[in-house]
Amino acid sequence: MKSYKIWLLKLILPVSYGHIATAVLLFAVLFPFFSLGTVSTSGVSTPALFFSMIIAYIIPVFSYITAKVKDALVELRPSLQLDDDDFAEYLRRLDSASLLQTLSTMFFGLVLGFAHLTLIRGSVGMVFTEFISSLPGLITVVGTLMVWTVMTIVTTGLIQQAALFARLGANQAQLSLLNKRKLLPFARVSIISSLSIIGALVLFPLMSIGDDVSLVESLPGAIATLIPLIVMFIIPIWPVHRRLTVMKENELNAIDEKISHEIQPSGKVELELEQLDRLAPLLNYRREIANVSTWPFDIGTLTRLSLYLILPPLTWVGAALIENLVDSML
Repeated sequence: MKSYKIWLLKLILPVSYGHIATAVLLFAVLFPFFSLGTVSTSGVSTPALFFSMIIAYIIPVFSYITAKVKDALVELRPSLQLDDDDFAEYLRRLDSASLLQTLSTMFFGLVLGFAHLTLIRGSVGMVFTEFISSLPGLITVVGTLMVWTVMTIVTTGLIQQAALFARLGANQAQLSLLNKRKLLPFARVSIISSLSIIGALVLFPLMSIGDDVSLVESLPGAIATLIPLIVMFIIPIWPVHRRLTVMKENELNAIDEKISHEIQPSGKVELELEQLDRLAPLLNYRREIANVSTWPFDIGTLTRLSLYLILPPLTWVGAALIENLVDSML
């Protein structure tokens, strides 16, 4: 099936610092539009800053992450059992989708957005009433559908990239227990894909600025963001982890078999120099293999992940403290 470059990636300006320029331009266009709905006699208010920021953030970040994921695949090339044509196809699929997939993803995003609006307003009829009754109502509906659609497209694209690396890790990647540094691209894809979703979670407190936000308004989006975060983190590294676990178990069994030939059935070891010379390297090797981690991470990637994970709670707590401070001063 013919595929095309994901349309959100085409929005990035082809200039130096294009990701930053695109983010600024998107915000400059969207914020005035969404701000038209911030005042309403009907009591409807649009979270203009949140709508603008999350769209202006996620599209450039999606493009940036896609570029980094491509770099990771190129770095993995020497370790992959692929010919040049197959490798080029995998590389192309990182930023492409078929027309059917694109349309179905957009439709699914619209359905999720409409379901969220229905949950907030209480009925489908109230959503349509809000849509046609006032400008803020119209902008709120449009903004909610836009955010859900864009986030669904980005999330689907990132999961597709993660699944591609999972297939490579399960079938084409050459693994070694004693040389795991060549597997670090799997860990980087896992972490950088999660980063985009973590950044989106950081922006969620913006919904409460200037307005009280109920759990019904914020919780569905947070759940729909957290679940893909877990999926994106696990998928790229899980097949590699499982293969390394099997390799480690098999290697330890093989070493134990060799060690058993050097000792008596009772478990005693003859203190002969020749036997000890044969046994010592086996014991050292067994110790090394037993200490090998079956996850393709190093200290640097784990530290980076830990720093990323504390950002959302810090922003949520910070937003709550600032809101309480402002309330106390008024």
